[in-house]
Amino acid sequence: MNSYDIVVIGGGAVGLSLSYLAAKKGYRVALVESGHLCSGATGRSAGIVTLQLSLEEDVAMAAKTIELFREVGKGFGTEFYRTTGFLTLVPERMLEETIEPLRSNNVGYMVLRADKVKRYVPFLKAHDHEVGVLTSNDMVVDASEMGRAFRYALNEMGVSVIEWNGRGAIHVEGGEVRGVMANGQSLIKGDAYVFAAGPWNKTLLGGLGITGVPLTAYKCQVVRLCAERTLDYVPFYVMGEHLYMRPDGNGTSIAGNGYARVVERPEDAMDGLEKEYVQHIAELLAERVLDPSGFRVCGGWSGPCSITPDGYPVIGRIPGLRGAYIVDGLDGYGLMRAAGVAELALKAVEGEELPKYSAERFKGREEQEELVVELHSV
Repeated sequence: MNSYDIVVIGGGAVGLSLSYLAAKKGYRVALVESGHLCSGATGRSAGIVTLQLSLEEDVAMAAKTIELFREVGKGFGTEFYRTTGFLTLVPERMLEETIEPLRSNNVGYMVLRADKVKRYVPFLKAHDHEVGVLTSNDMVVDASEMGRAFRYALNEMGVSVIEWNGRGAIHVEGGEVRGVMANGQSLIKGDAYVFAAGPWNKTLLGGLGITGVPLTAYKCQVVRLCAERTLDYVPFYVMGEHLYMRPDGNGTSIAGNGYARVVERPEDAMDGLEKEYVQHIAELLAERVLDPSGFRVCGGWSGPCSITPDGYPVIGRIPGLRGAYIVDGLDGYGLMRAAGVAELALKAVEGEELPKYSAERFKGREEQEELVVELHSV
């Protein structure tokens, strides 16, 4: 079959979630991925899905992601995640601001005094003026296992999953998408096409002459740390230094922060760690780890992220391209919010207007300076 209700372009966390939700509602779905599932930005993320985000809507989206991932993992026999909880260390004066989005979404949490934080992260240096906020349902995802789990689930649900499609040509006639070429052999047609290719959406749309969705690609980096012994701790984020860290098994951890460098193409963000970034993370760890000598840098990676001018996602119709929709601008929080934004994208396909996320809000602002705006972490 080459004709579908919905054709999803992109097999990362968002595209997979959208395909799953659409198939669950009875839509005929095809998912087209240029490489293998989760091989793009999802596979180069830190793998953290936490409820501790700074906007109420983001917390709600993350909760939906956790629910969906559990459903797929348990329902189809591959639990590609570990439930770890999450701890955020904040100045006590910022406590109310930090917990309000959780409270608004009925998310349970514990507030820890500085001297109690070490029970959950023994090596973390917490100051007397700081408190810890602990949640319990947060998870860490293995992207490779996630791709396998969703592949099996989608196949069982009748979704056509097309991988290794390269830069399959998108056919447009008269300002309307007519199909996506699959493996150079057949044209996949749909009533609706959803661009869910993350930072590659900009490249795809640019190739079609579409400029009405302003997106900035930037480089994100993750440092791998090795310790002399296996560490058992809760993944954490330190507000003051914007530093996150989580265990990764066999005595390794990964760490990073909000540093971002704007790039022209997503591929430009995949050139590995920058020496200055590694040094920066080392300096942050020296400030926050009780014994920094217990860790050494032993690798890492980089990958692309994308953002809109105002920092909020763009979800809905693509101006100037009939039958086409987009979900993008997730600012490095795509894995965390995957199910939430996928649910909204499906609503857009079904005809619901989403003015807050519409690309129309950028009309006349397409040529403004490319910036990276941080909205989503405390």
